[in-house]
Amino acid sequence: MNAETRFDAGELPRLPADYRAPLWWGIVGLILVESVVFATLITSYFYLGIDQPEWPPAGTKTPDLVKPTLGTLVLMASSLPMHWADRGITRGDQTALRWGLLLSIALAVTFLVLKYIEYSEMGYRWYTHSYGSISWAIIGFHSTHVVALILKTVVVSALAWIGYFSERRSLAVKVNGIYWHFVVAVWIPLYATLYWMPRVLK
Repeated sequence: MNAETRFDAGELPRLPADYRAPLWWGIVGLILVESVVFATLITSYFYLGIDQPEWPPAGTKTPDLVKPTLGTLVLMASSLPMHWADRGITRGDQTALRWGLLLSIALAVTFLVLKYIEYSEMGYRWYTHSYGSISWAIIGFHSTHVVALILKTVVVSALAWIGYFSERRSLAVKVNGIYWHFVVAVWIPLYATLYWMPRVLK
């Protein structure tokens, strides 16, 4: 990259990258709101199954564990390079920041590919029955979050590769990391609800 296009973040003023920043509280507020929505989806899953003689309904195959478990491990693993990127920019390590973001994006894309393969093979759709509706709603809502997370991180990554961030200017990296870890963590109870509860409730 030539001198005319390189961005020198070292000349920018130092901005707080913790609870003192309004953006930090903004992302915390967003996480609280979305936590309630995810909790509502889980509650709806159990509520819809209360009056059903079988849940999943008779004739509906119990969800397979192999692909979703592999996808869960991949998504959880994506938090590691994101943490590496976050810690890296705190030390001014541009290499850790850039490659950590790219690795996280690659793992999240892999998770979505596995989810697409899994649900393209499902024997039911969202309109088949209430079980199908709530299952697809949960998967669709979370997958939409993963897509949004990838797009947001692509922007952060592009800025990282032009040298926009430094140890003095890292708030966007940190709030992106916080939201990334939230989307990963909230998948765990969703995974347990969709793939383990049908086995426990039988």
